[in-house]
Amino acid sequence: MNGIGVNHTAFEEPTGKWTDVAALTALEEDKPLRVDAGGVPVVLVRHGATVNALSATCTHAGGPLDEGKVDADGCLHCPWHGSAFRLSDGEVTRGPATVPQPAWDVKISQERVLVRAANA
Repeated sequence: MNGIGVNHTAFEEPTGKWTDVAALTALEEDKPLRVDAGGVPVVLVRHGATVNALSATCTHAGGPLDEGKVDADGCLHCPWHGSAFRLSDGEVTRGPATVPQPAWDVKISQERVLVRAANA
């Protein structure tokens, strides 16, 4: 029963290798897009000139963050219970979540979006 109700991303195994996940043209401003990075669901969000990536499964209760909304302050809100996570680093800005959302490094190469686990 380890991990139940604590962090729904605890047993994900994010890849440390740059992984091509989407065309840059597939991203609409502030509209979350769910992609797969080596078997881990990731949500991409283009906010202004920046593309951010967080694990797509909410740490609080496992909600699908790709179905959430982005606010003007650059936070992604979970559609299930309203937890808000800063897109730039996954930090919780509003509960009920108490654990930050895993953030991913992002780079753009030849109009493709690549991600890898942060600090890999």
